[in-house]
Amino acid sequence: MPVFIEDWIKNPISIINNIFDNDCENFDSKLDEFFRSKLMCEKDYQSIPCINDVALHELTPNCLVRYRCMIQDSFDPVYFTNVQTVKNKSTGQLKKICLKYKETIDLPAGYEVWEDTVSTNDKKLNHHANLQQRTTFFCVPIPGEAQWVKELSRAKSCYVCGTTADERTVDKRPLEADEAMETNQNNQIQRIEQDMNIVSQEKDTDYTICKVCYKTKKFNPDEETETVTYTKKTKNEKITENNTNIHLNLLNNFPLNKNENGSACLVKTYEDSEKYKINDLVEFIGIYNQDPSLAFQHDEHRTDSLEVEHERKTQEFKIHKENKIEDENHHLCKCTEMDIHITKVTEHSKKYILSEFPPSLVPRIHCITSFNLLSNNPLLGRESKVEKKEEMQVEPTEKKSDYWSLEYNQFLRSLLKESNQNLELIDDSILFDQSQIYLNKLRNEIILMFQEILLGDALAAEYLLMHLLSSVFMRKDVTILGKFCLNITNIPLVDKKDNSKTFADCFYSALSKIVPMSHLFRFSIENMNTSNLIPNKDYTKDKLISGMLQLPELFHLIIDETLLNAGELKQKGLINLNSLKEIIKWQKMNYDFGFHQQEFNTNLRMLILSETKSILTSDVQLKLNHELGKFEPEQYERVINEFFHEEKLNLINYIRKYFSILAHIDYKLSSSMQQLVENDLVQIRQTHLVKNKEKMSFEDFHTLLVVARLQAISYGKSELTIPEWNRAKSLEIERLKNRV
Repeated sequence: MPVFIEDWIKNPISIINNIFDNDCENFDSKLDEFFRSKLMCEKDYQSIPCINDVALHELTPNCLVRYRCMIQDSFDPVYFTNVQTVKNKSTGQLKKICLKYKETIDLPAGYEVWEDTVSTNDKKLNHHANLQQRTTFFCVPIPGEAQWVKELSRAKSCYVCGTTADERTVDKRPLEADEAMETNQNNQIQRIEQDMNIVSQEKDTDYTICKVCYKTKKFNPDEETETVTYTKKTKNEKITENNTNIHLNLLNNFPLNKNENGSACLVKTYEDSEKYKINDLVEFIGIYNQDPSLAFQHDEHRTDSLEVEHERKTQEFKIHKENKIEDENHHLCKCTEMDIHITKVTEHSKKYILSEFPPSLVPRIHCITSFNLLSNNPLLGRESKVEKKEEMQVEPTEKKSDYWSLEYNQFLRSLLKESNQNLELIDDSILFDQSQIYLNKLRNEIILMFQEILLGDALAAEYLLMHLLSSVFMRKDVTILGKFCLNITNIPLVDKKDNSKTFADCFYSALSKIVPMSHLFRFSIENMNTSNLIPNKDYTKDKLISGMLQLPELFHLIIDETLLNAGELKQKGLINLNSLKEIIKWQKMNYDFGFHQQEFNTNLRMLILSETKSILTSDVQLKLNHELGKFEPEQYERVINEFFHEEKLNLINYIRKYFSILAHIDYKLSSSMQQLVENDLVQIRQTHLVKNKEKMSFEDFHTLLVVARLQAISYGKSELTIPEWNRAKSLEIERLKNRV
């Protein structure tokens, strides 16, 4: 019987159960083969709903979903029972069911869980063969993802939002609750500071919040056996400490901007979890689960979770069903459609708490397959997303190189296609020579655009282009090769009395329409003293609290220093300042784990806008050449918007692909060019270039080599040639003589 697309997307659990029942011995390989064959078809792949583009209440339980995200935190691996034996209540017949990719045990009708009480201890040891390992990642939507990326990704999706009323009937109550929470979430976050003050005044009363429906529940500490009752929150009631903590956690999930939308998810992976690390961009494809009862279930990554026994029976905890509590002053919370009886905690029993990750806010995804996102630019191809079995043994660096080579060739062919060239007659060996003239035209268009963005400064446009192509490509001893932090000074100011946009605001708005992910950080005394830039470990919650600088590779961070005034940096501000300096100089950052610091490598593109030389060190400093007495944001935006007009959308898309692809060109220096460069460096070393008559320093030589590399890459070349080397020298000489 053929499998229709609705079956494997809307009800993948049935596919998994059928494969297990037919061939449990080769279950994993058969399942992998089935889904990979489906994902090879682009239309089928785009038919899978993406959590980034679809509201959670539009998704049906246990459907197949895609999730484009950054790994923010990881938990220790845990063991789970892969196969469970159940017994028919009538006939006593035993049957094995698959528990992989599931949160709970869904017993077939007429069956119950079978426990082996007859076998010897030796035979019972064989039951450990059913134990498998899985790793959970805490993931968030890609920070600072550009609006054009989201719109293009949503436009490519073939998934049609919404389901029929019949399909929603079973989940009507929890989905409505989720929708209400999603609507009110921003309003609740805005009241956090006020609520925290209220909490400090209510220390005598022990309140907590149901994390599913946000109703207040009150405990009586004097009773040996405590009964949980619930009161509905009125408009005048204040959110208590637990509710505040929930939304503080949400803010920590999205450290760049609390208004960013999207949902954090707990992704449970079963294979290849070691290939992923913190801050990786990944797309997971798996089974979506948002069961409200998980808010009260045992957290497998905590030892102090609420131990309950649910009527649906899970393997990890128990929920005791009680009679409905009659109380004229309180209403029973119906969020889990059950009453809960909690026994007072003794020194010999476990602690009882609710889950730190309520499923209504943090859904679960049981990953079936996944892949690293080499770029979140939706204009690039999908060739590397579904790997063949024989390709999975290839080294990651070799695999990346092959992918970018393929993307580069397709990019050049698309340029030739725009000029009506016959692509069938062009081989890959002569592809670059045939397309070089068109690539140079595209580069000239970019320089003209950047020249307008930078107030007519052609030299600054060249350095901005190189900055957007820069990337750390090698770490050798204490030298970080490829970093290119740019400090543009002489930024025009606006009248402080006006509430108009600054140059940094308008510049960032224009740049965010080109790069796939970016953020503007206002460097001020207040922000430095109050912002959380460094991730830190909260051991009470076993959670990594994210900081603003926990960002994926090749993220564009723009620092606006034009608002910096005189003031005092407190301890937190000094720590934040040192972290920024460390990233700029060494491209690494120390995460705070309380008792020790853990070093993580970074690869961020840092651009500093300042009136004078920045207090932050930079690789390249450049004075902006303009004649503006006062910056006029309206006139500036009017000029810039002409470049991003709908009629020029095709050109803008080529520019977006240009920066995503050319930054990954494999660069090398031939032996003949290496000898020429060495001779020129000796000659340059003997000349005086800068105004104070000092000779070029070692750092200046290193910068010159980086500029030469970026110049070659900007023309699409993988080797440095004499024209690019001469151009690099002229650019650096001009900058060091007149623009520092």
